[in-house]
Amino acid sequence: MKQQSNYHSWVHKFGISTSLLLLVAMIGLPVAASTIYNIWPDFKLLWPGFVAVVLFMAPYLPSETIGYMSVMGPGALYMSYITGNVTNLRMPATIGTINALGIEPNTDECHTLAIIACGASVITSVVIVALGVVISAPLAPIIQAEVLQPAFDYVVPALFGGLVAQTVIKGKKQFLYYLIPLAICLFFCYCTKVNSAYYMLIAIAVSAVVSVLDYKHGEKKEA
Repeated sequence: MKQQSNYHSWVHKFGISTSLLLLVAMIGLPVAASTIYNIWPDFKLLWPGFVAVVLFMAPYLPSETIGYMSVMGPGALYMSYITGNVTNLRMPATIGTINALGIEPNTDECHTLAIIACGASVITSVVIVALGVVISAPLAPIIQAEVLQPAFDYVVPALFGGLVAQTVIKGKKQFLYYLIPLAICLFFCYCTKVNSAYYMLIAIAVSAVVSVLDYKHGEKKEA
């Protein structure tokens, strides 16, 4: 029992310390570059986007951490947040491993295997990215060929079109949560002189209002 407690204590200390080191490294590089070249960003233009991102992530991150903790455990969760792609890569790798082996969630065995699964996922991602960087140079003439440019130009619209189509098919009501803020943003864009940095704040506020009104309307129907 004491050994288990020491292990969990070490996991939290190591996870917190590495997360802080990563935070310092991420902030240190732009600060050092700005200091050396004496080029600083205009914080008046940055703060609306910063506030919008904070408002968007504030309710999401705590709920994600609480929901993922029982399956992934602290070790895998720290690793996932440091390396990124928790929902897309780390969590599916963990759940797939646990389900394949028949491990019960929220146990020491589950959390141990979660670390192994997340570690394998991280290594795989790094290897794929490294191979992509190495292979992209010889393939640059082919990728940049004029014949293939139309295909690459329509890749992103095709991906977003597929995502939007799935949203509409699965739930038309949820699609309104995206359509109404988009319409509001288009109105501010073409009919007002509001800075575009505030569009995300406006979209978040409108989405919240629409969600609350829809929830209250649903409660009245049920009553």
